[in-house]
Amino acid sequence: MNKLCEDIVPIVVTYNPDEVTLMASLSALLHQAKTIVVVDNGSNSNIGIILQKLELEWPNAFNFLALKHNYGLGEAYNAGIAIARERKAVFVLLMDQDSIPEPGMLYKLRDAYISLTNQGKQVGAVGACYRNHATTEKSHFVRVTRSGFTRLSCDNKTDPVRADFLISSGSLISIQALNHIGNMDKDLFIDHIDTEWCFRAQSKGFEIYGICHAVMLHSLGDRQIRIWWGRWRTIPFHQPFRYYYMFRNSVLLWQRPYMPVEWKQADRLRILYALIFFTLFSPNRIANLFMMIKGLKDGFNKRVGKL
Repeated sequence: MNKLCEDIVPIVVTYNPDEVTLMASLSALLHQAKTIVVVDNGSNSNIGIILQKLELEWPNAFNFLALKHNYGLGEAYNAGIAIARERKAVFVLLMDQDSIPEPGMLYKLRDAYISLTNQGKQVGAVGACYRNHATTEKSHFVRVTRSGFTRLSCDNKTDPVRADFLISSGSLISIQALNHIGNMDKDLFIDHIDTEWCFRAQSKGFEIYGICHAVMLHSLGDRQIRIWWGRWRTIPFHQPFRYYYMFRNSVLLWQRPYMPVEWKQADRLRILYALIFFTLFSPNRIANLFMMIKGLKDGFNKRVGKL
């Protein structure tokens, strides 16, 4: 039987979710946590009706905040963090609407966080490994070196992996760490919110860790293909507007002094590859190119917020 982590408050941000996947995610979380904060970012559908179905089995399990408009992922997470603070949470767990934790994930993350802290580490966040919904392939964690992004495989590893950044979904952060590091950067709206926060945390002396044996199911992009580009890669495809935020926010972060030089160099190369690949091989190549160029321009002009 899973252990209930009453000191962890998961924060799930929704925006026009698939009902079946969202219910699976919330149900899996409620087998591990006592209460969940759900922040809806102006969905077209009524998320409250979905929560009412689950409350038949888990009464009073949800704190639901329905925002009138889509204020972006960072703002929604911050709103959820504020509710978690009011509920005297010790930890928050950031989750996407399509991420489904495997049994024991929350306990494993919390146990690793506490163990690292007891070793004298100043922990900013610990993050789960994920299995891709489409391929069941297990993810890796990343360090940034002079040679670029270095992949740290989770195969046969049970110890925490020192990483440079995590994806936001599946990240466990203590309220105490948030008090020192600060909340998510709402100006980025979406994309690179997790990257920025992790490097800001490290600039303040905190460390980031991946926990290989804490696992969740997670989707990347609207669809994916597997190609050979120096090695086998799973490439996610997104709607054109997402490339605007990816490119704009990269440029914005290139201009921030606490972002490491090695990351800026590696990210510039990544952006170049993305520009070439998604212009040549995406079915929305013209729209993608327009959004990527607009993102670059707005980034250099320091425009923030929603497109």
